Amino acid sequence: PPPPRAGPRGGADAQFRAFADTWSWDEAAAGRFDDYASAVARPAHSAIVGFHRMLGGCGMLAYLTYMAERLEHCHRLLKPTGSLWLHCDPTASHALKMLLDAIIGADGFRNEVIWSYRRWTASKNRLPRLHDVLLHYAVGEAPTFHPVLIPNDNPNSSQYVSAKDASGKTVVKRDSAGRAIKRQTSSHLAVGDVWELPIISPNGRERLGYQTQKPIKLLRRVIETSSNPGDLVLDPFCGCGTTVDAAHQLGRRWAGIDISSFAIDLICERRMIDVAIDTAGIPSDMRSASKLAADDPFGFEAWAVNRLPGFVPNTKQVADGGIDGRALLAVKPDDHPSRLALAQVKGGKSPSVSLLRDFCGVTRQQAAAVGCYVTLRPSPHGAIAASEGKVSVAGIDYQRMNLWSIADYFEDRWPKLPMMANPYTGKPMMQGSLF
Repeated sequence: PPPPRAGPRGGADAQFRAFADTWSWDEAAAGRFDDYASAVARPAHSAIVGFHRMLGGCGMLAYLTYMAERLEHCHRLLKPTGSLWLHCDPTASHALKMLLDAIIGADGFRNEVIWSYRRWTASKNRLPRLHDVLLHYAVGEAPTFHPVLIPNDNPNSSQYVSAKDASGKTVVKRDSAGRAIKRQTSSHLAVGDVWELPIISPNGRERLGYQTQKPIKLLRRVIETSSNPGDLVLDPFCGCGTTVDAAHQLGRRWAGIDISSFAIDLICERRMIDVAIDTAGIPSDMRSASKLAADDPFGFEAWAVNRLPGFVPNTKQVADGGIDGRALLAVKPDDHPSRLALAQVKGGKSPSVSLLRDFCGVTRQQAAAVGCYVTLRPSPHGAIAASEGKVSVAGIDYQRMNLWSIADYFEDRWPKLPMMANPYTGKPMMQGSLF
């Protein structure tokens, strides 16, 4: 996940965690630090304590404690021939390198690769940033490694062979007749630690609308460099699945993990639609949905909101004002000033009438054009929803308050909603699909 960035936080409550991680020093971050401060045997203990002395409680330390927990597990899972690659931008690459030195050991450092690219950018007070960083670490003395080779543009050229004379000076080597010795250059050249690979263009065919998406050429190069066919590749922040897709194409076994059910949907339903993918942690029927609602209410809320076309979960899950998800209508209503749509999720067996009435009030207070009240099983309170009236979009009337359930979802029944804007591309989208 990306580190914290400076800049305005407009609409932060509506940002989706899969696309724009925000880091702040909160109770969870303080708890992670306390765990490290008292656990002197943990590999990252000294680094985290040192960061705290230097930075204090802040968003960057929240990010580093989060990453430390996960990098420790990644280190634990590595085979002696395995490698760990961490992609980051210059905002936190220096701190992450120190963290990896603490967890894996400085002798495990192999390369700091600069991924260089071009894009239109400008800044009033600094040079434009046109690179990201990939940190490469290994745990064993002989990790799997294959040099990166690219075709030589001039393979028929030759170059002089150099040697050192008696004084140690480098000179051109000569044969017994005094003629300079030449050799043919190789048909391929080894790539160093600066990789010039283009980013995905805004309208590129590869682009899936995922904010942090990387080009598949980048991940193919990483995987080819540090693994063999049949090896296992793990991406614990798999996002829209570029790494697992590249691993699949290259004949590696693979596993991906992501906090976002939308990311998993994106991989299964668009990126790798022709691949049979086993998933865990994502409800597949009413039984597993009910279990998620009981075991992880916040996780259930995010998953349920993602079932609604065009909606994204609220990142603020405590004291959220009764709003669990937001969306924008693709077209402004004929008789309402706002395109906003709101969702609320209730995972209990029998949500009360008062809860629905409260959400109707929130929808009116926020001047939302449409509300969607999502329950685990169908709600019997249709009359209350109907009393909120209708909204007209492109000459068609829709309910302002809509009742929908996860049972409806599994039986392929969808609420009759106006066309929504895809929250990641802004383009109009059809019912029942994010794509």
